[in-house]
Amino acid sequence: MLMTDMQWALVQQAKQGDTHAFALLYEKYYKDLYRFALCYLKNTAQAEDAVSQAVLKAYEKLPNLRKETSFKSWIFQITANECRMLLRNTSEVGIPEGFEQETVEEGYAKPELDDLLKVLSDDEREVITLSVFSGYRSTEISHMLTMRPGTVRSLKSRALDKLRSAMAPAMS
Repeated sequence: MLMTDMQWALVQQAKQGDTHAFALLYEKYYKDLYRFALCYLKNTAQAEDAVSQAVLKAYEKLPNLRKETSFKSWIFQITANECRMLLRNTSEVGIPEGFEQETVEEGYAKPELDDLLKVLSDDEREVITLSVFSGYRSTEISHMLTMRPGTVRSLKSRALDKLRSAMAPAMS
């Protein structure tokens, strides 16, 4: 998905301080950012927090964005960093027993899927989330996560193999 002229113009305007242009960009990418954060964090409140923090940081740092065409990968990278930070902070503090949130956005992820995704490394989970759940291609994911396309394909293949192995006992 290449950036359209309209999206490029919105990034240009937002870089110059146009809050309406930034709001339109936010509206365009929010659903994918949230879906990514939700799969990564498996908690609706944390996903919302991660996206909110990422969007605030993106807005603050937008004037420093060098290439307007990199906006999408740039904001996804900020969101991934926020997710990692939230996970790190949560694991340091510890979540009280019984507080884990089992229900995720209706029809989107079930506890069984959450259990399956736990067998994946963080990088594998990010790639699977962006590829399978959000429909991005390897080249797009490579830009978002600042990885080589071959690395993305390798992570995806390894992750899918792990998921198949994890599902095998349930299938027999």
